Amino acid sequence: MGFRERWTKEFTKMLTEDERKAFSLWLEFSQGKISESEFQSKMDMKIMPKMLGKMSATRMNALEDEVERLRKRVASLEDRAHKKS
Repeated sequence: MGFRERWTKEFTKMLTEDERKAFSLWLEFSQGKISESEFQSKMDMKIMPKMLGKMSATRMNALEDEVERLRKRVASLEDRAHKKS
């Protein structure tokens, strides 16, 4: 599972039902499945800003976690390389 899939799965777990609907709408729009006018007509202005704020914070946390995971992986590979030398 790639980073985007892991992030999306974790992010949707923390959303309310209304926020999940807003996120699904945003995904459809960002993937080009619906037009901007359709997105705007269906968008709930009470929910969307909250969901986008959560999305931004969650994305930053996920990226920090991914960087840490990659650092550990590099360290592990470097250790193996030094042991073989």
